[in-house]
Amino acid sequence: MKTLFSVVIILLLIGSVITYFNLPKNQSDRPVITWMNRPDPIRQKQIETFHQWMEKNGYPPVELKMDVMGASHKDIVQGVSGVAGDILECYGGFVNTYRSVGILEDVTEVAKEMDFPISDTYSSVKPAIVFDGKQYGFPRNVGVRFLWVNLEAFERAGLSAPPASWTFEEFERMGKIYVDALNEPEKPRSVFFHRELTVFARTILLRSAGVDIYNETMTASHLDRPETEAVYQRIYRWINELRLIPTLAESKTLSAESGTSRVLMHLFKNGNYGMMDGGRWGLMHFRNVGPYRLAVTEFPHGDYRNTLSAHGTSVVYKGSKNKEFAFYFLKFLASEEYNMQIVENADGLPPIPKYAETEEFLRPPDHPNEWGLHGRIKEMSDELAISFSYGPFTLFTPVIRHEKNAFDKLISNRSSVKEAMVTLTEAINTDMIRKVKESPELSKRYEQALKDQTEIERLRAAGELVPLHLITNPFYRRYYVDMGWALPEGAEGVVAQK
Repeated sequence: MKTLFSVVIILLLIGSVITYFNLPKNQSDRPVITWMNRPDPIRQKQIETFHQWMEKNGYPPVELKMDVMGASHKDIVQGVSGVAGDILECYGGFVNTYRSVGILEDVTEVAKEMDFPISDTYSSVKPAIVFDGKQYGFPRNVGVRFLWVNLEAFERAGLSAPPASWTFEEFERMGKIYVDALNEPEKPRSVFFHRELTVFARTILLRSAGVDIYNETMTASHLDRPETEAVYQRIYRWINELRLIPTLAESKTLSAESGTSRVLMHLFKNGNYGMMDGGRWGLMHFRNVGPYRLAVTEFPHGDYRNTLSAHGTSVVYKGSKNKEFAFYFLKFLASEEYNMQIVENADGLPPIPKYAETEEFLRPPDHPNEWGLHGRIKEMSDELAISFSYGPFTLFTPVIRHEKNAFDKLISNRSSVKEAMVTLTEAINTDMIRKVKESPELSKRYEQALKDQTEIERLRAAGELVPLHLITNPFYRRYYVDMGWALPEGAEGVVAQK
């Protein structure tokens, strides 16, 4: 038995060695780098263009392969274990998450040398890619969140397109007309003005009332305020009283009945949702299945118009054995060849802004029905987009989870608005204190940030301008300047009072 066991082990080892050396990666006569990303038809063309770009510019030969199993953040586990791909993909706040576990390469100096500095892309994405003054990656695409409007469904309801900018009250008025016109009397409601609101949509609505998840220095939650309660109460009204947005149960019912893998797009096309929040990437679906008559508009707002920037960021794995080749890929993302592909396939905004000002972007020749949409999307990005607040003393995922739990309890009548906000604030602050205690260095930074917060509050109470360098929350940095409570960046040397 022992002999048989030994023979089996030896055969397995031999098989493993043979398999390893017959893998395409090990058969190549050039270095191979892996790109961990979600599967998508456009990725293969991007890989081909990368190879052509490298050859055209006389850069060292390299082969780029995709690992489509990098979804669901398997790359975090692999990165910590030391076996991740060379190039990873981060969405939203995951750059900070990946960085916090030590698996990202600082590319600040390389970016300057190879000409892909963060200053070349949209300023709104910087707070999600730069931490402690260090650049971690470069955006593969850039987005801005807005509302897609199904004009065909709006016309069936007797409505024209929403205005380019509109208030909460205007949203309610048009929404009531839409759902009253398209739902059959005495039957379960199947048509809604907007899909269920995501946490990102709720953040935009909160910010329009002058409130963000964190305070100015991101040392505490800022959600236990009257403005927050008013916004969440209004959202509750949209869902449970005016019935403009589906409840959790109604949303699940619609999804189950759609019978398609692209549930949301299917429901939007049919007019079950007159609007949906999203980004320019939605055109990759609409161009194939419709609707073809579309409009875009801002989120409804309180007193402050705003939206969120969004992006996918390519980063280099710190444990990569081929970093010098992975850096070329980040440089490729800033190239004309790559940016014009994004212009053509509509996978968000091209990472270099000047390519979103071209004729091909503004009026794509093969899609005349989209003329007028792209320029407005770029305009919203330039004028309204602000990064989500990725706090240095918390992680992205737990905060999002806490907010969703509190919101779900509220709309299902398991807590009042006041109770939900108190519970949410306590959960975020508790996580923050716990994380700060884990690191003496982080604790020191937190103590300094608390002092800065105290100074901000003193200056505001005295009616004095707040030095912008005291504020780390990207929303409040923009909001304070727009409200006249702080001077713009670079103008802090001017002595003035407000």
